[in-house]
Formats: sequence, C-alpha cells, structure tokens
Amino acid sequence: MPPQKSDKRLQKKSKTTRLLVLIAVLLISTTLGIMHQFSKGWVPAGVDAFCPFGGIESAFSLIFTGTMLKRIAWSSFTLLFVTILIAVIFRRSFCGLICPLGALQELFGMLGKALFGRRFHVNRTVDRPARYIKYAVFVAFVTLTYITGELAIRPYDPWVAYHHLTSPDLLTEFSIGFAVLMLTFIGSMFVDRVFCKYACPMGAFLGFINRIGIFRVKRNQDTCIHCMVCDRVCPVEIKVEAVEQVHSSECINCNLCVDACPVQDTLYAGGPKKARIKPKNIVLITVLLFVAVVSVASFTGGFDWKVKGIAEHVEERGSFNPDDILGRDTFRAVSEASGVSKEALVKKFGITEEEFEGPIKDAAHKEGSGFDTEDVREFIRERMGE
Repeated sequence: MPPQKSDKRLQKKSKTTRLLVLIAVLLISTTLGIMHQFSKGWVPAGVDAFCPFGGIESAFSLIFTGTMLKRIAWSSFTLLFVTILIAVIFRRSFCGLICPLGALQELFGMLGKALFGRRFHVNRTVDRPARYIKYAVFVAFVTLTYITGELAIRPYDPWVAYHHLTSPDLLTEFSIGFAVLMLTFIGSMFVDRVFCKYACPMGAFLGFINRIGIFRVKRNQDTCIHCMVCDRVCPVEIKVEAVEQVHSSECINCNLCVDACPVQDTLYAGGPKKARIKPKNIVLITVLLFVAVVSVASFTGGFDWKVKGIAEHVEERGSFNPDDILGRDTFRAVSEASGVSKEALVKKFGITEEEFEGPIKDAAHKEGSGFDTEDVREFIRERMGE
C-alpha cells in the first residue's frame, strides 16, 4: 500500500493554533508590562516576577546565601517549576509554544521573509560553535548573580528592555539590553530564532533537560520520501531527515516539521511504548498545564500578580526594609514606613510638596533631578543606621 498524503487541513490548523497561542502570550505579557508602567489603579508585578530564568538565579541565591534576590517573586519559581515540568514531558515546549520573546522573533521572521522572499542560514563553521554561546551566557550570569547577590542579567536582558521601551530608564539602565533587543529583531528578519539559537540562557538551561524529555519527534524510515521539507521548516535547523528520533538539545518542540511532512504518519511526536500525540494536543496540554499550575499558585498565595507597596511589605513582615522601596512608591510612604522625616527627604532630594506626595520615579525623572530610586534607598539606609 503506497504511503498516504498528510491531511493539510489538520496540519494548517495545528500550526495556526500554535501561532495564536504564542501571540496570545505575547499580548498578555505586553499588556501587563504597559500596565506596570502606567496603571494608576491595580498595578501588575514587573517583568522580573514573570520570568522563569529569574527563578533559576534566585534559586542559587537561596541555596548558597539563604536569601532571595531583589525584584524576584515567588511567581518566578512557579513559572520555573511548570517550565521544567513541561520540559520533562514535551522537551523545550516553553521555547516553541509559550515564550513571548520567541513569538516576537517569529513575527519579525515572517516580516523578513515577506521582504526578502527567503530565510538566510549561518555558515555551519560559524553556526555550530556559536550555539555554545548561550551556555556561556547561562554560566556567566548565574555566577555573577551568586557573586553580587543581584539579578545580574537584568541590565542586559532584551526581554526586560522590551518591557521598558516606554520608560525613561530605557537608555540609561537598560541600554545594553535594548541594543540586544534591536539586534534580535533585526537578526530575526534574516535568521530564524536568532536569540534562541545563540544567546538565550533559559534555552541553555532547558537544553540540559531536553534529552530526557518523554515525547520527541520521531521518523518512520519506511515511509519517508526524503523530500527534506522537515529540514527546511525547522527554525533551529535540525537535520530531522537524517535521524530516527530528534535527540538534539536545540529542538524547541514546535513540531513545525511534523506539520509540514507530506506523508501521513512519517513524522510524529512519539513517547514510550509507541505512544503518539498530535502536535495540536501538545500545544493544548502545555497551555492547560501552565494555566493549572499558575491558577493553583495564585489561589494559594504562591503567585505574585501585583506590585506590593511599602505598607503591605511592612504589614507582612512586621518590619521595614529599604530594599523594598520602588520607584512608584511616594516619598510620603517612605517617610511613614522608615521614620525618616519629611524635612530630611525634602532637603536631601530638593523635592516640592507635590513631589513629596507623588511617586519617587516622577521626581527622579524630571530634568536636572540628579538622583534615582537607588539613591533614595541608600539615603534611607544611612538615616536608619544612625
């Protein structure tokens, strides 16, 4: 019996479902970021609280120093947990099905293909060693975080820069991250998933887990017609046609190869004991797992959706910590929580009555202010230490 053609309608539906999920996550994340910058009512937590890589960095800090990194919330650990859980089942599905920065790269890739009519490829002599850069980035920032006790990657992170595109701090605090973001956008117009391939530390971490993932792309050699379509559509340029199973740590489990194969049941996502699962169902299960874990964590208090003010921190801990001061806190709130007088703050920072009642960042960002939020934290530390 000759091989049967794949159902192109189902393949297209599967690819569309995946793309819609990526875009939806990107839109949700972007909306939360904009609200964090501009909302005057309910203010969502910052980008650091919604980053699983921050959970990795803070995990090392907790293990070796017993303290969490500033800006990292329990939500980062929740996202790290579910990302690892999914990686054990479906390999790097976070990268291929959820990651909003990955979605941005694919959108810019579509733009590049529309403009240039093709995708470009990095020469293998350059590409192969360059893939190890992301592992060096991972080790470097985990080490720096351990040494400094700070979220070391933050000024260099393109995703953090993306969430500060409308912030006055973009070209001061996040200039390097912004440059990396722009290079990622431009590079993605020519080369698929350029940041994922060469620089993403989260991708490097998941690469360590990738090889033990239960479900992976498999190929039926008996029905394969060696058309090489799978190789051409793979965004990370794995030679799918040359292997029986894709073991590569580079695989982001997007299943675009499966949804492009013209011969039915030749490429498929397979697990133990001949178990198979459709790409569309991988997308749905991945999303459901994320939603389920985040929902449980939210109801049990393990997910930080909103920014906590100084008063809330004091109420929770029973004490005040200057590290909790944020740019959106008012000088009045800082004064009341710390016991440092209004007169001392006004004299030190040269603020007006109106600025004393408003967010620190507004006064700090005015022309000629000469201070930032960290200067306020340092001043409060000094006065409380007297």
